[in-house]
Amino acid sequence: MAIRSIKQTTRRVKSKTSMMTPKKFTPAIIQEVDATAANVLRLTFNTRVQPTDLPTYKAGASGDVAVESMMTVSDTVVELTFSDDVAGTDLIVKEGDPGIRTAAGGFVPAGTYAIPTFP
Repeated sequence: MAIRSIKQTTRRVKSKTSMMTPKKFTPAIIQEVDATAANVLRLTFNTRVQPTDLPTYKAGASGDVAVESMMTVSDTVVELTFSDDVAGTDLIVKEGDPGIRTAAGGFVPAGTYAIPTFP
């Protein structure tokens, strides 16, 4: 009778997603930018967002005015207060900024958004 070596066997588990395929997260797209004051912006997103940290968004005529504080108004609306007047300039969002993300982990897409003038 032949003796078979006993090895530890592993069970193969098939899952719906493979570890090799990257996960695709739904991005949080900015639908509306509104200036509620000369240095305060209200951003409205297309999906629920979770502010995790202070975003590193820039604004202003030279693009060097940084965000000082952030306040959540609702699940889809966030107010950003800048260190200087930003009304009438552009909001610059960089790729992969971890400040504002969706519940699933999606980022805000990079781009330049026009800020309306404040009356």
